[in-house]
Amino acid sequence: MGNSGFYLQDTQNTIFADNIRLGQMTTVLKKDEVIIGTDTTPTVTKFSGDKGIVITTDSTITPSSTTFSLDMEAVIKEVTDKILTQIEDELVKDIIKNITQSLIEEVIKKIHIDPSFSYSRAFKDVNITNKIQCNGLFTKENIGNLDGGTEIASSSVTPDNANSMFLICADIIATRMEGTVALALVKEGDLSPCSISYGYSAGYPNIISLRATVGNKTTAPVKFSLRAGGMDSGVVWVNAMPNGEKILGVDAVSKITILEVKPQTNG
Repeated sequence: MGNSGFYLQDTQNTIFADNIRLGQMTTVLKKDEVIIGTDTTPTVTKFSGDKGIVITTDSTITPSSTTFSLDMEAVIKEVTDKILTQIEDELVKDIIKNITQSLIEEVIKKIHIDPSFSYSRAFKDVNITNKIQCNGLFTKENIGNLDGGTEIASSSVTPDNANSMFLICADIIATRMEGTVALALVKEGDLSPCSISYGYSAGYPNIISLRATVGNKTTAPVKFSLRAGGMDSGVVWVNAMPNGEKILGVDAVSKITILEVKPQTNG
């Protein structure tokens, strides 16, 4: 090794090795320090224990000794904590998954068996395809009873729930020689219309719309009828021109939609 070896400096044994560049060291090794090779030059490092690894150096004997041992209590705690953390994470995930799935199943079950949660609702779509001549009139004498206008459609719907409501939408294609067109929605058993709507025609087709909300207290079938007519005077045609001919030579369709809903009761 050339000019390398050991020599006594004061009371310390000193290593010198010029060919491995240890001459750069300016102080002697301290407790638990060793010389270790690196990718560049050797360097001084120190042993340290962690997570249950214990390093013990006995310098009272010659030669001194360094032992590595395990602090089993610390190791067990470290391993246990890691395992428990992993188990806890997986367990929590499984619990949440199971609770979520159980909750979904319970809600779906509740929806199916409890009418108050029911998403089942009655629905009826009525198409009026015929050309209908309405000679009946609406006047101030009959607007409050069931005699006004001419019946253009009727339909029965069976509610899926008691204490529900019906949303009723009617879009009627109506024509008359200039004047007002009236629509009246009648619920069987009532003494007067439950909803009245008005529109206007100046000799050409127009959409006369009626929107109504009708309360329901039973699951028995409910019959509705829709009546149309001129206000005070005039003949009204549904789905036709004022002379009874087809509109633009094609069939027209008027529609009535009945939808059952559950009203909000919690404000």
